[in-house]
Amino acid sequence: MEGHKKRASNWCESDMKISYVRGLEEDGAKFWLSRVGWEPSQASRKIAQENDPEKACHVADIGGGHGRDALWLAEQGFHSILIEPNEYSLRLAKERAKNKRLCVGLINATLPYLPLCPETMDVVDLFWTLHQIPDEYKLESLKEIHRVLKPNGTLHSASFGYWEGQEMPKSVYPIVEQQSFLTLHVSAGFRPRCKIEKRFDSARSFEKFWYGTFQKSD
Repeated sequence: MEGHKKRASNWCESDMKISYVRGLEEDGAKFWLSRVGWEPSQASRKIAQENDPEKACHVADIGGGHGRDALWLAEQGFHSILIEPNEYSLRLAKERAKNKRLCVGLINATLPYLPLCPETMDVVDLFWTLHQIPDEYKLESLKEIHRVLKPNGTLHSASFGYWEGQEMPKSVYPIVEQQSFLTLHVSAGFRPRCKIEKRFDSARSFEKFWYGTFQKSD
């Protein structure tokens, strides 16, 4: 952790004004830990496959809960940062990082405000985070990610589209249409690197979500 504090000295700070945490933070943190455990997401595996940690080394896992992606990417040699509003989730991440002797940055913050200076991140992991942000803040949040990415930086983004035969909780703000998912990212200054995919969680196949890899435009 001390190594990260030294690297963080060049990052800007801003006031966090919006929180999307619902219910008890401990309950939410434990729910996600029990559901996904410490296995890395599809996004983090793809990040590791596509990037050399010696070149594209700084990765921000935004809204990454207890840090399954951030910690796994650190194990792969990346300078990894977990940005998460749930303080209990950050405690879980801190404890595991300490036990595994991993250097991972832990920041308590919430989109659309990121306490990072412009153009500091090579890659952003936004897996299953966008649908937790109310619709009126989605575009602003993506523009904030655009701000902190380096030129030609990469964004891995995934958001719930719809659930088949199931009702979503009111705390979820899905992007129902595939084209809307694409348009939102383009409006924020990104260009798609590949076709938007419709995917589902193997444990809950009714949960359909959009997945896309985007590059920062000038």
